Amino acid sequence: MKWTDNLLLEGEETAMRQRGQWQLAMYAIHLSAGHSICCKQIKTNTIEQYIFSAAVFLASFTGIDCRKDRATDSQLGHILAPIFRDLRKFETVPDRREPYDTSMHVRAREQCAAADPDSIIAALTDGFEQGLCAGYRLSEWAQPDKHKEVTRPQLNHLVEPNITTRALVPADIRAETRSQIRITGLDILAYPLLSLTRVWVTFRTQKNGQNGEQKLFTRNPNSTGICMVASLYRALDRFHRLRAKDRRLDPRRTPLSVFWDPHKNRAMLITSSHIESFMRYLACLVYQLDPTLDYADVQRWGTHSLRVGACVALHAMGFSPMDIQWLLRWRSMAFVSYLRNVAILSTRQHEALDRAMAMPHFI
Repeated sequence: MKWTDNLLLEGEETAMRQRGQWQLAMYAIHLSAGHSICCKQIKTNTIEQYIFSAAVFLASFTGIDCRKDRATDSQLGHILAPIFRDLRKFETVPDRREPYDTSMHVRAREQCAAADPDSIIAALTDGFEQGLCAGYRLSEWAQPDKHKEVTRPQLNHLVEPNITTRALVPADIRAETRSQIRITGLDILAYPLLSLTRVWVTFRTQKNGQNGEQKLFTRNPNSTGICMVASLYRALDRFHRLRAKDRRLDPRRTPLSVFWDPHKNRAMLITSSHIESFMRYLACLVYQLDPTLDYADVQRWGTHSLRVGACVALHAMGFSPMDIQWLLRWRSMAFVSYLRNVAILSTRQHEALDRAMAMPHFI
């Protein structure tokens, strides 16, 4: 929609206000996502000035300040106000985490290949792979440090009484085979991995409030590539083996991410400290950091680095903001605060400017 379209400039005042405010809101999001002339993200105060200038331009045709719901209002309208509130929150995010990236995952797989398939290393590596695909939050697959026992997962009374964890459990997974047979939970193991074409994961409790949302994942035809279906299958297989040794495991109550503790001779849950320790160890390997001398830098990797890494990877490969929102289950543009100025974006910028040089003019 252009600024001078009749749809914006004609009609009943309330409708014009709302249409104009939507247009201004889309413009603000466009600028905040880095789509400016200089290919840089713009500070919120500058975006406000741009929105003000656009509103003045529209008002020269209509006499209406579209930023506000009513002419007598002193505050921004119900559409624009939340956007600027989120943008300011992006700029003040404290202690931003470094992303868990594919180079770290390569090292994780190397560690996993030398470890027992029921070990904590194997369970963490599968959880990290799932996190890159689904943008896991901590509570969606692991536990706080105080909840290591399989009989005491993180409690959440907002879900069904027979489910006592926020984290993904085997019963939350549904799969489909090539012959279109659908199976759920541990029954999936009755079929070989290569016969599966897709899985659905139900996120029963989410920070965005969309509880019970199901997300579809297809199997990666590249057997060595990152794959949600394959990593879930390995985790289910591990759960099944550990259940034979520790009958406390319940596919409807116990989180999927479990491992065997040889010292305690029982199954245990993955916790935040497990994630942080292994991830920081991988960061030291990949980026040649010293755990002591580079302590402050190493601390930038943590449980939220999976979600950061998922955002950064999709953004770097050219996925649109709407794609990132949909794939990683965001309801707002808050993921912008996680993005990084990675080399692949700089390369794409050079390519774009080279193409621009071949143009006769912009005006």
